[in-house]
Amino acid sequence: MTASPWKEVTNLKNDVLIVIPAYNEELTIGSIVLLSRKYGDVLVVDDGSSDRTSEIAKEAGAIVIRHERNMGKGQALRTAFEYALSRGYSIVITIDADGQHNPDEIPLLVEPIIKGEADIVIGSRYLNGSKKEIPLYRRVGLWVLNKTTKVASSVEVDSQSGFRALNKSALEKLDLRGDGYSIETDMIVKASDNGIRLREVPISVRYDVPKKHKKNPISHGLGVLASIVGLIGYKRPLLLFGTLSIISFIIAGILGYLALEPYYNGGRVYLTQAIGAGIFVIIGIQLFIAGLTLNVLAKMVGE
Repeated sequence: MTASPWKEVTNLKNDVLIVIPAYNEELTIGSIVLLSRKYGDVLVVDDGSSDRTSEIAKEAGAIVIRHERNMGKGQALRTAFEYALSRGYSIVITIDADGQHNPDEIPLLVEPIIKGEADIVIGSRYLNGSKKEIPLYRRVGLWVLNKTTKVASSVEVDSQSGFRALNKSALEKLDLRGDGYSIETDMIVKASDNGIRLREVPISVRYDVPKKHKKNPISHGLGVLASIVGLIGYKRPLLLFGTLSIISFIIAGILGYLALEPYYNGGRVYLTQAIGAGIFVIIGIQLFIAGLTLNVLAKMVGE
């Protein structure tokens, strides 16, 4: 009879590191650390908090590394991964500090790694109906981010989930450079590029947590989207620049119609719209040429 994943995690406790990047999370960090300690060592990376996050995390039994200033989630995770590799941990779990994730679901993420079925496991809110609990504005934003991540990586997952498990092999292969929350998409893209096996498991997510809007959701989402678009431009430049080129030609067509339609009705050409149409045609041509050029360079670099 196969041992339950709960028992497996207990047996592996000394090889598991639970990483909690935190910024001003004194209200929830203590409980997250205490619940997580059942499954392994806990490392809190305090990313320049101005409250008692570090103090409470230490009192709860966590190892704490503190950044003197806020450097973003990307740097917090890189700091944690460097620590994990230097200490030889076999499995690393990342979990958010705000209480959205349930640490008692850690075994669900670890099980596919223990069984040798995956190198990175992502906790997905889309596999067990938790999607229905997501506020509408978040659901729309996540849909956009998930679809653009799929374009960049050819992988469709819950790309913004911060509840993940990675084995040592994945940590060693990943060269993560993403800033802020874009590191979560960067991880998926790099995993796809390096043949690292990805898998999702269902998790629950809470949205009734303290300080759930630490960042403006619109500016946060646009920032992550801009980073993903940058990845698409780097990996698939013809797709990105070709799409922008088509948009430019469509705008040129609309302006051209507005410029000439009065002329065919016995009036005169609208010069401003005509000039605008010409400008967007030139922009469209330049974007298409740029996409072709960068696509050739990307293939040369890849070879």
